[in-house]
Amino acid sequence: MITITFVVFLIAVIYYLVHLNHQHWKKRGINGPQPIFLAGNMGRSILLQIQPGEIFTDIYRKYNNESIVGAFKSFTPFLLIRDPDLIKEITIKSFSHFRDNDVEIDKKVDPIFGRNPFVLKGEEWKVVRAQLTPAFTSGKMKWLYPSWENNSSKMVQFLEQRPNATNGNGYEAKELCTRFTLNNVGDSVFGIDAKCFDEDNSEFRQLAKDFFTPGSWTIITILIANIFPFVMKILPIRFCPKSVEKKLTQIVSQTLQYREDNNIVRNDFLQIIRELKKTSKDYEFTDLDVTAHAAGFFGDGYETSSQVMSFVLYHLAANEDVQMKLRNEINEAFDEKERLPYEVLQTLTYLDGVFNETLRLTPPVFFLQKMCTEDFSYVSKDSKSVLIEKGTPIVLPIYGLQTDPQYFEDPESFKPERFLAENKERVKKCTFMPFGEGPRACLGQRFGALQVKVGVSYLIKNFELRLNKKTQVPLKFDPANVLVAPVGGLWIDFKKIA
Repeated sequence: MITITFVVFLIAVIYYLVHLNHQHWKKRGINGPQPIFLAGNMGRSILLQIQPGEIFTDIYRKYNNESIVGAFKSFTPFLLIRDPDLIKEITIKSFSHFRDNDVEIDKKVDPIFGRNPFVLKGEEWKVVRAQLTPAFTSGKMKWLYPSWENNSSKMVQFLEQRPNATNGNGYEAKELCTRFTLNNVGDSVFGIDAKCFDEDNSEFRQLAKDFFTPGSWTIITILIANIFPFVMKILPIRFCPKSVEKKLTQIVSQTLQYREDNNIVRNDFLQIIRELKKTSKDYEFTDLDVTAHAAGFFGDGYETSSQVMSFVLYHLAANEDVQMKLRNEINEAFDEKERLPYEVLQTLTYLDGVFNETLRLTPPVFFLQKMCTEDFSYVSKDSKSVLIEKGTPIVLPIYGLQTDPQYFEDPESFKPERFLAENKERVKKCTFMPFGEGPRACLGQRFGALQVKVGVSYLIKNFELRLNKKTQVPLKFDPANVLVAPVGGLWIDFKKIA
């Protein structure tokens, strides 16, 4: 009887404390959806009905008269920012008040992911970001470009040797694009042949499967962190699996040792990081840092790019008129040697429009997360004074903004013309930000854009694309993945152009 009484009392206390916590935004005069006990506003994600980004999009659309909306990830209160002008303030003008991304990683627990610039904080992030930025200059991209062209040709040959891809059975676009981007990462980061078009289960392909695929430990932990952020502060959870860390460390150490023994210098990312270890004065670069940043290039360089590229192919297959316009532009760009010069690729405006419109409708993630690192006061559009307190998590609803008819006419239609010439200038700042904005914007976006564009160009020149019946339309996104991943994949028929 005493035990039962104690349990009932304990439940009552927990309920009271949770209920008290859920008054957080009401006390501050900020509107938002009613949270549910224990789940907050993430109940449908906990039940794996929809992914977290779709919940944030629903909140964005429901509270269309608010600049900010208060909601909860289980017990954790967060602010969802709807006003593009305030987002501009957060990401650019008053960046010092929101310097960090809302990701908690202990470097001692996860030495690889914990050293990624995306999760580094404060002055440490600033120093490392400045050191890595030169690796992504236009000059570096131009040097890497020939190997990406070579891999584009390999991709065309790979499809030509796959009858299923061209006879109506189709080929899954994400799988194809992953092979392509992994080959690029092998060349650009590690200076090795990833062999992803030669072997179905090459070392690099297996590593990618273990690291960043649906059901992998990395995806599961990211999902947990987004639904139950307090768990990351209580339990020492790692994002990068130990097996991946061990394999990447082995690849990096063996490659560096080979170069050292044979006096080899390559103009790739691993060489840049290696030089940083020798010259860095503001930050102690260890062997582990070299491996961690190489791993960062590995994850960022293949996963996000292959995801975006597969969606480009999907939208082209679903919009034949757009595909025809793009093919006409691309055909004129190739030279007499059937190559696409680097400088010419930069001038293809319709290709750029297709790329950006893909990012608008199907961005890599539906939301971004920031952390308020210093109290910030502002006056909302309705002249209400608002204080965002230090330690407040911030959600930027990318997909909600990018599909808002207030900013994009007929937002569900695929129209590359939105991003051509003068139309591009009319896009309101911070309503289109698939790679983020300001100092924390994605460091590798130039790398990603370039490899996607050259790969798509070679495919469109050589194949007509049509959606295969195995592609589920309209698209439904995997609720167990915080990345934008379509259920069932993106199956496409590739018809060889004579």
